[in-house]
Amino acid sequence: MRKGFGVTVVLLVLVIVFCVKGTVYSKENNERARENRYYAVLEEEYRQEARRLLEEQGYGGCGVTMTRITYADGSREYTVLLHHSRLQGLSAGERAELFRALEALEFGGESEACEFCYEL
Repeated sequence: MRKGFGVTVVLLVLVIVFCVKGTVYSKENNERARENRYYAVLEEEYRQEARRLLEEQGYGGCGVTMTRITYADGSREYTVLLHHSRLQGLSAGERAELFRALEALEFGGESEACEFCYEL
């Protein structure tokens, strides 16, 4: 009789632990999903603004590809790749000027850890 009672108690404790753990994971996933939606909007706005800037500077139809790495602490690292044949002929000074203009569009100031890297 006691053995059956002990097994039942152990099973109930395991079920309770499993349910509590599932609730915590669900809450973390909801927060992560909300954060991902927030950054997705910022990323799309950045791409649109970058394309507009490049078009104003005479690089209409320039492709802007963003890839990101999201670290466990929530910080993000973006690589922005620009696709346009005329960009390859820019001097180092012209590239630096273009990158500075793109840096002005970046999101994630001091409160958000976002790092950007640009490639042609």
